[in-house]
Amino acid sequence: MGSTSAGASNSAPSTPPRVKTEESTLKSALKKAPSQATTPTYQHQPQQARPKTLWALTRSIKLDPETTVVNPRQVEEEVRNTFIQTSWQEPPPIQHIKAAIQYLKFNALKPDPVITSGLLRLSAAFPELIRDTSISVILITMLRPEFTHTFKIRTNGAVAYLACALLHIGWDEIEDWPTDFVMAYLEDALGERSWCAHVDTQSFVSNVLTAFWTDDPSDDSAEEKFDPVRLDEKVNTAAVLGTIDLGQYTTSLTLRKRYKDQETRSNIKYITMQTMWEQVSTNTSSSAVDATVRSLIKVMMATSRWSEVRRKAMTCMEFWLGNFMKHAKTLLRLILRQMCAQDTLLQEDLESWTMLLDFRYKGRNHQIEAVKEEIRNALQGATGQEMIRAGLTHIVNTEMNPNEFKNPHHLDLMEQFLLSLQDSPGIEFGQLIQGCVVDAALHMLGSTVSPPLAPVVLVAKRWIRHLGKRIMGWNKDIVFGLLKESPHLSKLVQKQEQHQHLHIPPGGRNIPTMWLQMLTEVVCNVLMAIAIEAREVEDIKVCKFQIGEAHAYTLCWFQSISVFNGAGSTFNSGDGEFCVMPFGPVPIEGLRICIARLLFLDPPSSYAMDTTSQEFDAGLIHKVAEHGLPLMETGLMALLDTNLPHKVLLLLVHDYVTKAAELSRFYHDACIVKNPDVVVKMFNLTRFTETTNSQVLKLATDVPLAWTRSFWASCVIIVMLAACNPRILALVVWDSMPVIRALMEMCISQHYTFPPPNYSSHSDPSSERLLRLAILADQADTDCVLAWEKEMMVLQGQWSEARGDNPLKVEESEYAGWLMRLDYGPSQPARNPSTEIVQQLRGLNDRYGLGMKLAASREPDYLSRMVGTHDDAPWVDRLLREVPEIMNALPASTLCARYCRSIKSSANAETENAILSAKAKAIAAEVRLADANVKKKLLGYLETAMQGRPGEPTQKFQQVRGIFEYFLVRLSPGDSTTGSSLGSTAAGSSAPVNSVGSIEETKMAMSALFQGELRWPVVLAQTVALSPKTGFLWNALQWIKTFIMFENDVQWIGACLDFLLKVEGGPEDESALEQSMLTIASVLTRRLMVFDWLASERKLVFQRLVDRVQSYFARQDSEMEDASLGSKSVDRGTSSAALRALAGSKVQVEMSGGVVLNTYSEILRLALLVMSVSDVTKQGASSWSRLFQDANQIHPDQPKRLQNGSALLYCNPPLSNDIQFRLRIVQGSKDPEVIKVALDGMNLVQMIELSKDAFGLDHQVAQLVHAALLAALENEASQAVPVHLEASTGRQLMVLLKYYADQNGVASMMAFEAVKTRFGVNADVVSPIARRPHSALLPDFFQLASA
Repeated sequence: MGSTSAGASNSAPSTPPRVKTEESTLKSALKKAPSQATTPTYQHQPQQARPKTLWALTRSIKLDPETTVVNPRQVEEEVRNTFIQTSWQEPPPIQHIKAAIQYLKFNALKPDPVITSGLLRLSAAFPELIRDTSISVILITMLRPEFTHTFKIRTNGAVAYLACALLHIGWDEIEDWPTDFVMAYLEDALGERSWCAHVDTQSFVSNVLTAFWTDDPSDDSAEEKFDPVRLDEKVNTAAVLGTIDLGQYTTSLTLRKRYKDQETRSNIKYITMQTMWEQVSTNTSSSAVDATVRSLIKVMMATSRWSEVRRKAMTCMEFWLGNFMKHAKTLLRLILRQMCAQDTLLQEDLESWTMLLDFRYKGRNHQIEAVKEEIRNALQGATGQEMIRAGLTHIVNTEMNPNEFKNPHHLDLMEQFLLSLQDSPGIEFGQLIQGCVVDAALHMLGSTVSPPLAPVVLVAKRWIRHLGKRIMGWNKDIVFGLLKESPHLSKLVQKQEQHQHLHIPPGGRNIPTMWLQMLTEVVCNVLMAIAIEAREVEDIKVCKFQIGEAHAYTLCWFQSISVFNGAGSTFNSGDGEFCVMPFGPVPIEGLRICIARLLFLDPPSSYAMDTTSQEFDAGLIHKVAEHGLPLMETGLMALLDTNLPHKVLLLLVHDYVTKAAELSRFYHDACIVKNPDVVVKMFNLTRFTETTNSQVLKLATDVPLAWTRSFWASCVIIVMLAACNPRILALVVWDSMPVIRALMEMCISQHYTFPPPNYSSHSDPSSERLLRLAILADQADTDCVLAWEKEMMVLQGQWSEARGDNPLKVEESEYAGWLMRLDYGPSQPARNPSTEIVQQLRGLNDRYGLGMKLAASREPDYLSRMVGTHDDAPWVDRLLREVPEIMNALPASTLCARYCRSIKSSANAETENAILSAKAKAIAAEVRLADANVKKKLLGYLETAMQGRPGEPTQKFQQVRGIFEYFLVRLSPGDSTTGSSLGSTAAGSSAPVNSVGSIEETKMAMSALFQGELRWPVVLAQTVALSPKTGFLWNALQWIKTFIMFENDVQWIGACLDFLLKVEGGPEDESALEQSMLTIASVLTRRLMVFDWLASERKLVFQRLVDRVQSYFARQDSEMEDASLGSKSVDRGTSSAALRALAGSKVQVEMSGGVVLNTYSEILRLALLVMSVSDVTKQGASSWSRLFQDANQIHPDQPKRLQNGSALLYCNPPLSNDIQFRLRIVQGSKDPEVIKVALDGMNLVQMIELSKDAFGLDHQVAQLVHAALLAALENEASQAVPVHLEASTGRQLMVLLKYYADQNGVASMMAFEAVKTRFGVNADVVSPIARRPHSALLPDFFQLASA
């Protein structure tokens, strides 16, 4: 026990501070005797307005000497017996209670458990005994420093905790508690903190702390918004209380507001703050120690509901954050939460808030980061947004004050506040700057200071630059906030009205002009700040396009303020022409300067912070300023409607579009305009409006007149816009404005003469007609201007009566040649521009590549429109020689035509070169160089396709597809666009479109171009694989099929088949395989000679064909469905509708086992042809073998049928070579099942036609044929169908039947008798002896081809 109490606590001072206590000591209190058994109640005594202490109960009681205990270290037996009881019938003597409490005071380090538990039970049974004044005073003295310090209560606090519990139990029923409790709490809280922050006293202290609540009605609730009772670290507890749970006696006690009297609360507040203030000076000096500072901070935390405490704490906070960070950070967090929890921000809190923002931290970065974190977390309360705006206002005012020393942390806090705003922080920031600019303009009336050097602009630059990359996302919102309507503008208007009569010195500016120019400077700095943050060149495009919308919005704002009062919003004064705006008049020249500054962001030097700024990156800013900003359609439309003189505005628009056209060289989407209304507005700027006479102006409106120079300047601007927008705007002006179209054709052809070179004597319209129409239009302009000028002179009284009705002569006219009709629509013919305009157009075309942009467009293709049907137009040759880079824009068809012509003319080049002059030879050399470049370009396209990878954009290979389209279409003798009838093609009745000579020239050019690894079948197959979902595969198959149907050159036929067998599809895998198979089948089943040639002369190619057929049917295996389930087969291919229409719909083959196979009849015929070749290896487990060889389960003697019962080789419409095809199967096959399929479904006429030519057959095969003939005869007889048999046909048929009948052919004999009976043919025939030699099976294909 002695060791427990020896020495003072390490965390507490040796002598506790005295907090206005009484001079009575523990001894004097113990010597007083107890009074009689009375139970007085506590009554608040009237106190003065400014009391010196809160001791009320203690000052009002004096203990009697009779209560003195003889031996306080021992308890009498009678007293002990009193507390041994578990219940009492009546209250025990109060002297016993006093004696027990005094005993506990003297034995604080080793309290008696019997007395302790007895007191708790007694207080719960008779709480009025504890409320006795003398008892309460004794318990209070046990909580004061004289007792707690003497008995080391901080480490042995059992008796103090018991005293708190007894006081809480005794006074719980009373609403108004003695203020002595508050004073005792302050003594302990500011001292050793022996009991004020312990878990066993928490309920009592919580009730005491309600004295520090405010008058806010929300504080009357039973539960606190915050928990001011923050427990200290755990301390040792006496062993006796280790067995006694105080919580079982205090848990049921209430927590409510104990000090409701307003005067009492005022006294408590006054004394408490005075007590804390006395300790502030010692705790903010260099001698401050951690323990005392911690105690003061924790009391401030408990009283932080008072705004005065929050303000006082904030005056110490910077010192505490630097020296006692751990404790101060907790207090700061609570203060900020209390401030944000208020409904409105109090004046004291506002002062506290601004003090916090002005902390400088003396280089301690960890402090500012901790404070930022606390601010960020606290600004979520009710007044959080109000605090943010108050903080922003304070920072802005401090920054704008030239006499204030700038706080280095203000801008970081400003950024944090902006990020904490709930809605549009950029707009709020813009509004702050707008207010500053307004205030600056009001103080700079008549100033001649350059706007970029205005102090407010320099400060705004610093703010904007500090935001860093935040500005890239906020730029539009900041600009919107800068230009948004606000009370600041009304202040601007009022000030201008007061000073409108003041004299402005030369070079000075009025208030609206000064404000507008400084605001424009700020907007430009906002836009340029993005470029400053884009440290990498690759980011320049991003920053340019990010600020495009803000740029366009600002132009729209300028347009809206310039037409504030409508069209008549300008006036003239002695100082020039002014434009009336919502905030006052601004000179027209001042408005033009602002708009030009915004459009071009020049000069770059204006963005420097100062002359020595290290942040100024001149090179980077120059990259943005030199090429300008992207042109936005909305911004251009707004600029065209701005209230500036038309000629001035036209110059601005010209420079704006020129900058955008220059930028489009690097970023093609930098000048996007789609609305044709831009063109109309552009031409409206050229109208004649320079007159104050309303009658003359009306006359000029009735007959629209334009300034000639302005009209052509607008045409040049429109050509630049059209070149940058070839898909929409250029197409509109090309089709509807011949004047603009002629200028576009000059740019494309690089030939600056009128008419453009693509017009000739044979063109439509011809060059002569175009020139004649232009001359007539110029004359009509002159006549119209002279008539208008004469009428104007009559209206003004300048036309004398002596002149009568005579017309005005050109030499007398003031406007002839200066004005023209404003007619730019389809009715206006192409006009001949002046030499000046042509030179200007040429310069712009050379610099910005306007013609190249138009020529590079494929949809629409302006170059093809100019070329027309003449792909090798002479002016294209000249264009290739003079502008070699135009080759990148020429369509593939033009390059191919030029290449074909060069191949054709190269044969005679040497002969012709000998007789040419030197000049002609030089031109010929240039032509050969151009030809070589054309071939190189074509080879480059082909190599690009060979190096391509699946998944790349199909647009990349458009030129390669164009090359093949050009060549393959010209190889086709039939009309490849509609497709010739395959039946007529086979019969040779289709008239070819391309001549034989043209086809041979195309072959010659292809042979010269496609060499080595770039053979055309290989490149074409690769192009098909790289062009999914473009329809190119379908087109290529159509072109190849049309070509091969007529071609007799075996090399080209082999090349075509090579391509068809290479097609495997890629992304179009299944449909590509099926389409290529269908094309091969369509060709080979109609040109049987080609198939025979493959089978006999091209073994490797034929084997690839067999493998392809096998692959096709292997895939079809997965598509078979069970026919017994009634399910329908689905076409999984993606072949086009046109291909299906040509090939016929798919047929369903009913297989054995109840499955159905979907395929095309042409492919079935091809499979049958392949199977008729004896050396074909068949796979037994696939559809390939089962297709024709599985016997029908119902009729084993019948061949395979379609699902609807039709013959397997059924075609609708039937093929023209159907009989020849079936005969080829019969003559070439040894398989009975295949022969049955070939003969299935034939009528009598067809069987007779086939049988009469079926000579040289194997005996068994002949029996199958003659059995089918016999079946057809029987079927004809049953249906009574009349059939006529010619004599020659009958004789030839009977000879064959007799021959096989003589060899014991039963079917032949029966057929012989049936034919003889049915047609009455002479039976006296002699059968041939010799068989047909084997060499006659396949005719000599090469002899046939050469014939």
